[in-house]
Amino acid sequence: MFIAVKVPSNLSGLLEKESEKCSAKLKFAKWTHSEDYHITLQFLGDTPRKEIPALLKALEEISGKSKPFRLSLENWGTFGLPHAPKVLWAGVSGELARLAELQRDVVNATSGLGFKAETREYNPHITLARKYRGEQPFSAEELPDLRDCGGEKENNCSEKDWTVDAFVVYATRMHAIPMYEMIEKLTFF
Repeated sequence: MFIAVKVPSNLSGLLEKESEKCSAKLKFAKWTHSEDYHITLQFLGDTPRKEIPALLKALEEISGKSKPFRLSLENWGTFGLPHAPKVLWAGVSGELARLAELQRDVVNATSGLGFKAETREYNPHITLARKYRGEQPFSAEELPDLRDCGGEKENNCSEKDWTVDAFVVYATRMHAIPMYEMIEKLTFF
């Protein structure tokens, strides 16, 4: 299980179109299904059913005190080796301090239930693809052009902005498409 901010369907559709066109040029082993686009707040791992009610109660307290904030899709980047990245991602901008605060609140609330925080620094992103498998080494110089794969060079910011007013708890269903099942949506008050 994990806790995340779901990307709204209109922006998932935009990322899906760009990813479909780019997948012909960039050979990654697995492209993320558009319904699975999200920004992870905390990975929980295997969670026994009996622990889920306490988890949801702790998260409801966070949603009850949280206020909506704005994010926007940004440029693409990678994690891993420059010539063979493990992850291709879409970045986000906007009220990142508010996103980081939400992430800290989630981690603090779940730590009391025995869940562990990741040791690496929080780096919000939307995973688009995994495991580069191209015959030629991956070239980071191509990344600025990736957003133009759809033939649209105009950066219309209003179409890439959204208001975050909730977060969700997902369960992973390995080998299912889409792979993530929403267990609970926690809306801000």
